Amino acid sequence: MEDIYGDCTARQGSTGENMKTAQGVLMLSSGAAVALLLGAAASPAGRHTANSTGSITSILKTGDIVTGVRGTADGKVVLTGSAPAGGGTQTGPFLYEGPLTAAAKGAAVSVLTPPFPGVTSATFYGPDTHSFNPKAIPSGEVRAVGSYVSSSAPAGVHDQGMIYLGPVTGSGGSWKSIDVPTDGAHTVGHVRACRKFRPHCFVMDTIAHSTMGDLVVGNYDLNPTVGGGLASGNAFIYNMARQRWTLLRLGGSLSSKTTLYGIWQNGGDASPRYTLAGGSSARRTRRGVLRRTQRGFLMAYNERTGAFGKPKYYRYGNAPALVTHFDGITAVPGGFDLVTISSAEDASMAFVPVKAHGRSFGTATWYPIPVTKSPLCSGGCSHATGNTVYKNRVMGIYLQSSSSEINTYLAVVSRR
Repeated sequence: MEDIYGDCTARQGSTGENMKTAQGVLMLSSGAAVALLLGAAASPAGRHTANSTGSITSILKTGDIVTGVRGTADGKVVLTGSAPAGGGTQTGPFLYEGPLTAAAKGAAVSVLTPPFPGVTSATFYGPDTHSFNPKAIPSGEVRAVGSYVSSSAPAGVHDQGMIYLGPVTGSGGSWKSIDVPTDGAHTVGHVRACRKFRPHCFVMDTIAHSTMGDLVVGNYDLNPTVGGGLASGNAFIYNMARQRWTLLRLGGSLSSKTTLYGIWQNGGDASPRYTLAGGSSARRTRRGVLRRTQRGFLMAYNERTGAFGKPKYYRYGNAPALVTHFDGITAVPGGFDLVTISSAEDASMAFVPVKAHGRSFGTATWYPIPVTKSPLCSGGCSHATGNTVYKNRVMGIYLQSSSSEINTYLAVVSRR
């Protein structure tokens, strides 16, 4: 089944990634904590659709954190995420294939073991399936991207990117480790992540968040951070077919605290046109200093020419907000649904209409996801996030005030 607007095809399924979660603390990229002030501000009155959530239920097992989703041809979905492994904060990357309904509560997931030396913890953030990429993904297999931590990593390196291709069970699949190059090798335009005048600089983290078509998007961090103490987090695009990296210069800077969490291929698996989603602090003051606010953004990208469209920025409720971030994207008739976290609303879904064959983005309509006011949090919840979206179904995590155990919720959004 296909829903088409312009020449952007919205087939069954979607993908989205999460704000990295560790022990209930929200993270951008791999290192910098985000001051989200969850629940600190009320939703802007009259700026979103009220009473938008039909149901909110718990899925999978306690400790399983869903980070991404993609549909399959048989009406099921593939979920990515992390599951408890070992002790402390160690996690293992998981894949799940099945229905995305309340019946998924308590469902078992397949926890895979990355074959890289010294792996101590790992997470999958986003999947792709044969239904969307039949040329590169064989039938019965999935592609999943994420990151891992290894005791064998070079000194100072924390997270390394990874790509998996194979069955959901992990049996017989192939793995590839990816790291943003420090010195401009294999980057478009030979752009260096670390400038020559910073001889001790190196890429500390490579986090692969989402994949579609030939591309992987994510973020990287540098060590040491850039001058002035600013976070070095920035976004990348990795072309798997060409094995080439594009380092994003949003706002003309490689250090604009820009993240790429979602990607959508417009027009089918042979199309070079994509829509990118994430968040950025690229807007600067008159003195050239990065603003402390973070805005969600959408931007068109052409894989064949390397050209970027003009980014369109968003704030929750179309009103002032300290932080707004798009965590995942899915095409729907007339535009895109985006799962969002912000300082004004823990979790929400935004619908953005699209024009000009996916190159022009309209004004967002916002649908709050009141997880902390649902029966799942009847005794109170200290945290809730929006991690990923499939059609009108949003998933994220919630942490009950009386517990240290994280759970995943599924919310169905009603557009009325």
